[in-house]
Amino acid sequence: WLSVFQGHIFPSLTTNVVSSLKSTSSAGIDGINSKMIKFCINEISKPLTNIINKSLSQGEFPTKLKTSKVYPLHKNGSKQEVQNYRPISLVPTISKIIEKIVLVRLLDHLNINNLLPERQHGFISGKSTTSALIDLVEQIIDNLEKGITVTSVFLDLSKAFDSLDHRLIIQKIESLGFEGSTLRWFQSYLSERCQIVEIKQVQCGFERTVRSKPQMVKRGVPQGSVLGPVLFVLFTSDLPKYLENQCYPIMFADDTVLLTGSNSSELLDINTYISVSMAQQYCDSNDLVFNSSKTKLLALGRLKDELTEPPDLQRVGTTKHLGVILDECLSWKDHVDQLCSRLNSAVFALKRIKAVATSTATKTAYHAIFESHLRYGIILWGGSTMDNLERVLIAQKRAVRVMAGLQPRDSCREAFKSLGILTVVSIYIIEVINHAASRGNLPRMSAVHDHHTRHGNDFSLPIHRTALFSKKPCYAGAKLFNLLPQDFKNCDSKTLKRRLLNWLKDRSIYTLDEFKTSINNFH
Repeated sequence: WLSVFQGHIFPSLTTNVVSSLKSTSSAGIDGINSKMIKFCINEISKPLTNIINKSLSQGEFPTKLKTSKVYPLHKNGSKQEVQNYRPISLVPTISKIIEKIVLVRLLDHLNINNLLPERQHGFISGKSTTSALIDLVEQIIDNLEKGITVTSVFLDLSKAFDSLDHRLIIQKIESLGFEGSTLRWFQSYLSERCQIVEIKQVQCGFERTVRSKPQMVKRGVPQGSVLGPVLFVLFTSDLPKYLENQCYPIMFADDTVLLTGSNSSELLDINTYISVSMAQQYCDSNDLVFNSSKTKLLALGRLKDELTEPPDLQRVGTTKHLGVILDECLSWKDHVDQLCSRLNSAVFALKRIKAVATSTATKTAYHAIFESHLRYGIILWGGSTMDNLERVLIAQKRAVRVMAGLQPRDSCREAFKSLGILTVVSIYIIEVINHAASRGNLPRMSAVHDHHTRHGNDFSLPIHRTALFSKKPCYAGAKLFNLLPQDFKNCDSKTLKRRLLNWLKDRSIYTLDEFKTSINNFH
């Protein structure tokens, strides 16, 4: 294999990496924050780049950058109880810069050599929690369409990032083809790390900082680091292959789901048990802590009530996974219940912001505290029922009325347009069409028919048995795509998304039927 670190780093790359850092006042143990480095990057880019090149070529990570500062952040409850605090780890900013540069080289190497597992969605370009959820939901629906009952086992790996054995991490990295100075660098990066705990104390009216003695960190990937999550992905990169003949695993970092399906309840019980047992064996052999008492099983399909209670697992009717609530009917009602509660709280906050801030600031707050929640997972729940969409639209109308200064019973169709805000229905339309056009797996009509047709760019929609199948993101998006004018269909995915966005901003679409009517009139 070629060395991941082959070739020198240039100061321009260092400068670009520093520019990409968030401007923050928080700093590691050395007291140097990103604002300081950004301020003087033009003066220090060359010496900093020399340090980075020396580190990579010699396979040594600077010892002074191996100490993390940990401070306890109070979550809730009594401040006297240690379990009510979350440890926040801060690594030196210069360490983050080096790690970001290494990450660029590392991901290039992994992508070129196809070393990243297909079923892993965490920290991989082009993948996200949303892609992991789409994979999960579409796999479930495909099985239900065939009359197959499915069990989804949501594994709980307790403190997965903290428990990894450094020796095993290096073995896994070496098995992926890393050698020479690259392997030595990762060995150095993980070894002889330590951390201190820092707290603020107030005595006699004066605040002072108190630090603990340094403690060695002998296990786990460095918390708060850039490379830590990616090292975990590499560590578990062999898990999908280990399980693939028994079940369908889907991963986002340490969040892992095992899908097992069968036409027989007895066989499904057995295969689910084997899948979980294999996952537990993998964890045992890789020094990961498998917490069976917190591992949940969600069953979907006509035989779900015939399944026996799994030993040591929680059988649930709903479960939260990667920020969405899944239920055994994929109705998304529980998720929308929680979403509407959050949106109503956001509307209350917008009222208070509107009273003291400018219109621009209020709109910025809308995108941050309202629309960000609305958008997440909409590609999944947005096509479930019109009732779900209507409930969210009602909350969105309330938010728009607040920003536009309208009364509760006033129409807000024009306000959506004047504010340049998309309705929840329009957001769903863009998301599913963009998914079908850029990532969907349905064939085009031109690939199905030998002769040239006017609808060659349309998607060929498969015949299906269940109503649930029509709500799959790839199917729903393809069906809406086929309704678009021909000049829209001829665009590449980026241009299509931009044109569709502009078209929808000029129209306040409240229902999918309104969209279909508007499109027909637009032709």
